[in-house]
Amino acid sequence: MGLTKTYKDGTTPVIAVIGAGFSGLCAAIRLQTQLGISSYRVFEIEPDIGGTWWSNTYPGCACDVKSHNYAFSFEPNYDWSRSYAPQQEIWEYLRRTAHKYNLYDKISFRTEITHTEWNDSLQKWVLDYVNLNTGEKSRMEADIVFSGMGPLRIPQIPKEFEGFEGPMWHTAQWNHTYDLTNKRVAVVGSGASAIQVVPSIVKKVKTLDYYQRTASYIVPRRNARYSALWKWMFRNIPFFHFIYYKILYWSSEYTIAAFSSKLKDRIPRLVATFMAWLIRRIQIHDAVLREKLTPTYEMGCRRIVVSSNYYPALTRENVNVHTAKITGVKGHSILLNDGSAQEVDALILATGFHVQDLLPKGFLIGKGGIDVIEKFGKNPLTYYGVTSPVTPNLFFLLGPNTGLGHNSVLFMIEIQVEYAIKAISFMMEKNLASVQVTERACKDFIEELDDKMKGMVWSSSCKSWYQNDEGKVTALWWSSCSHYWWRLRKFHPARFVGVQRI
Repeated sequence: MGLTKTYKDGTTPVIAVIGAGFSGLCAAIRLQTQLGISSYRVFEIEPDIGGTWWSNTYPGCACDVKSHNYAFSFEPNYDWSRSYAPQQEIWEYLRRTAHKYNLYDKISFRTEITHTEWNDSLQKWVLDYVNLNTGEKSRMEADIVFSGMGPLRIPQIPKEFEGFEGPMWHTAQWNHTYDLTNKRVAVVGSGASAIQVVPSIVKKVKTLDYYQRTASYIVPRRNARYSALWKWMFRNIPFFHFIYYKILYWSSEYTIAAFSSKLKDRIPRLVATFMAWLIRRIQIHDAVLREKLTPTYEMGCRRIVVSSNYYPALTRENVNVHTAKITGVKGHSILLNDGSAQEVDALILATGFHVQDLLPKGFLIGKGGIDVIEKFGKNPLTYYGVTSPVTPNLFFLLGPNTGLGHNSVLFMIEIQVEYAIKAISFMMEKNLASVQVTERACKDFIEELDDKMKGMVWSSSCKSWYQNDEGKVTALWWSSCSHYWWRLRKFHPARFVGVQRI
């Protein structure tokens, strides 16, 4: 059965899309191509599209998902240069895609949404926003809101570094005007960004003091180049790219077993752990350094990082790896709790992002004046990240229970957009001003999520960005991408309630 593309009076809903990264662009494209809707507007806080891939331009920045799985399924890219695409290529792909679908005319750049509130009498969302170039404040009424605000957008900068008197910046705000050549540089943090930055600058700097709080599991990065022949075959041989795409997808999908503590999944988990152990043994000969870089938690609890040049970079003579806790800074010096201090010229923070608290209190007000963040905190009542009982017509495209540790998040984004498209079509077919998921459906989903997570590593005693402060898994959906598709392949009207248009 086809999709209903207009209300009975021939009109379409007014839609606001927040964010012009992968999520927001996917929503805009599918609104156009599947429903023929042009009555939407995209709000982007930055001066160009790209989201994470516009903001993060640090040396070595690249995707840790295979390139051909890191593109929209409906808009494949046959010209990736490598198995793992660098930041610039991903950003250029997004720009080409946006131009192809004429999205630039629909995007308000340097525009920040400051407040979003549901008006029950209007059956609409009221969005306050400000033009960051002019300071002009405005308001928009929208029937439907897509939230494409990704979690990797607000840098986390610990207060103890605010007193540093030299050049300091976060990896997501890279200072390209400062020359690191022959400088004494400190890098704080040991996640994916740091693991990409360190090998990219280590040969340039005089010394590199590397501050690691928690060691990461590293697996080899086989970053092969795609030759002209490969690109020709992708483009010209029927189904060749499709088959290749599926092979990459299913090989990544299978690795979900490595995150399970169940007996039947022991072999994949042991293989992955052995690979991480082997690369440490081969690339780090110093036993003391190797011990510093050996994780003490279960594999998969924190994000597994792919890299083949990280360990060799840390073995260089100009690198010092510190595991003592940082207690503060004084002038140009980093102070540690073991009594030592290191004077440096520049400080680079790879300290992550505000993943669990990316929306402030007062930003999102739902039905009945409920402050969604204040009421539900870091345990929002969401139904597959799509909507909730107190937020009608609001679709989270990369929100709670969406992030992944084993495959491409673009698959999750596409599936949630497809589900939202079905919901909007259902609204127009039934002449509804709004739809909201039932509280029962939400609670059933959360209970199922909690139950499924009991057998997964994220529910162990370790701490990671997949969990909130209470140890509850909120930033990761419990199972595989294929399971996610299976559950969301069909829109279930019985799980929603609607209000008729007047």
